[in-house]
Amino acid sequence: MRLKRFICALTLLCLLATCFPMAGDRAQAAAKYYIQVDLTNQIVTVYDNGNTTEAGIVRQMICSTGKSGHATPTGTYTLPSKWKKAERTEWYYFPEYSCYAKWATRIVGGILFHSVLYTGAKKGPTKSSVNALGSRASHGCVRLRVADAKWIAQNCPAGTTCKIYSSGKKNTALRKKLLKKCFSRASETYDHFMGRDGDAEESVKLSRGSKGSKVTELQTRLKALGFLTDVVDGKFGANTETAVKRFQKADGLKASGKVDDALWKKLFRDDAPTGTFVTLSQGMSGPAVAALQKALITLKLYDGAADGSFSKAFAQAVMRYQGGFGYAVTGSANQAVQKDVLARAESVLDEFGDAAYRVVTAVEEADMAKAKVALTLRAKASSKGKSVAKLKKGAEVLVLSKGKTWTKVEYNRLTGYLPNKHLTYFTGSRETVSYEAEPEATPEPTVEPTPEVFIPTPTPEIFIPTPTPEPSATPVPWDFVVAAPEAQETEDIEAIAEPDGTPVPELAGDLAGEALEAGTEATPEPTPEPDVDGATGLALETEPAGDMISEE
Repeated sequence: MRLKRFICALTLLCLLATCFPMAGDRAQAAAKYYIQVDLTNQIVTVYDNGNTTEAGIVRQMICSTGKSGHATPTGTYTLPSKWKKAERTEWYYFPEYSCYAKWATRIVGGILFHSVLYTGAKKGPTKSSVNALGSRASHGCVRLRVADAKWIAQNCPAGTTCKIYSSGKKNTALRKKLLKKCFSRASETYDHFMGRDGDAEESVKLSRGSKGSKVTELQTRLKALGFLTDVVDGKFGANTETAVKRFQKADGLKASGKVDDALWKKLFRDDAPTGTFVTLSQGMSGPAVAALQKALITLKLYDGAADGSFSKAFAQAVMRYQGGFGYAVTGSANQAVQKDVLARAESVLDEFGDAAYRVVTAVEEADMAKAKVALTLRAKASSKGKSVAKLKKGAEVLVLSKGKTWTKVEYNRLTGYLPNKHLTYFTGSRETVSYEAEPEATPEPTVEPTPEVFIPTPTPEIFIPTPTPEPSATPVPWDFVVAAPEAQETEDIEAIAEPDGTPVPELAGDLAGEALEAGTEATPEPTPEPDVDGATGLALETEPAGDMISEE
């Protein structure tokens, strides 16, 4: 009975499973992009999910996969959630190889997308890993340029499908182009990237009223350059014509609003001018973003790369500029902010030239106010005054002076008046930013070397006691002892004389125990006798006193 119930329950679960999609399927369906890694060509291609045609290519980049013995695994995988806190962040450390990489995104197991290698954080990438792009060089991971690894980390979340395979056919032309730069649909069309358009003379003729893919490509480029504020819809309308005229003026050309082959080539050249008409925000990319990045790098407010990608880190740099120079802190750069950033960067370069300079920040208290509701900033203290700007609920302003019913404020570098009854006043803080020359390093005083003076170390005097000779243990025969005459005593030894009147030679030590040969002639300077071992009677060798002194 129990077995039947178990079988029924299991059958019911199977039926329910077929009725509802699995969690992985839902994640895959919700994913925005689909990634392919071609091991044969060392190319990573990101498509719109569900569209693997050229029209669906969002980004394409060169890579380095696993070398011999460390092959990158093939198969279809779903990017997992983060295993480690450092994943999808700027720096990732590989302890087994003692190196770093940027923007690591896990594919499966220990296989990740990540940038070229670094020997240390905040240092340049290793030359070998950069030069190896386009060939098999990793330990299994997929190495990319920093901007490409960052794009995947920020745009391809967990649940994105990644297929790793070998196509088996080399695409030399595509590899050559990707080795120079990656393809980004936000900046150009794939046809233009591949050089498949604009080859024939006078092949482009676009003007107001034109439609089609060429217009879409034109609008995409004008938007990336910062000239087109309208949507990209493939229709050459008034806004597109205005954008074309803006580009022509910026490039020093006659503003006709029409596009021919010559203008087309100018639009897509690498050093094409950029505009400030498009509000730039996080997620956007293109030359206009790169121009703003370069300016904030000059102002020392952004330390990333000018890769044309408006990332979260770059939004923080924009916010710092806005706060330091009196703009509303939004993280998005409108036309006024872009113009001010570019002009200030040019001014700083003009002021300091090649000299070193630094950014100086100061935080000070300030009278502030917050809008209780959406408000209009007026040019005069009157509801009939000209509108200067629109404020959202919660917008903060700097209070310049407070009247009875109106307060003069500064908002987004604009001055105007707001009604007191719709403001909440408070004391806040305000950061100001300025620039100054780096102080010259004070040279260290030159110290003349002190001449070495040799001071001899005094040799300590060593007292070497003279050993007192011990009396011989051998008894001296009495018949060899020369006794002094008892009748003649004297303190002077020289007074003792032989029977024949010859003086006795000077003796060292006590006369007792010393034997003199009878009849020995006196010697003017007797030779001292050597020390004798009392036990053996053998002469002892004595080392010179100088050898006793240490050299240390």
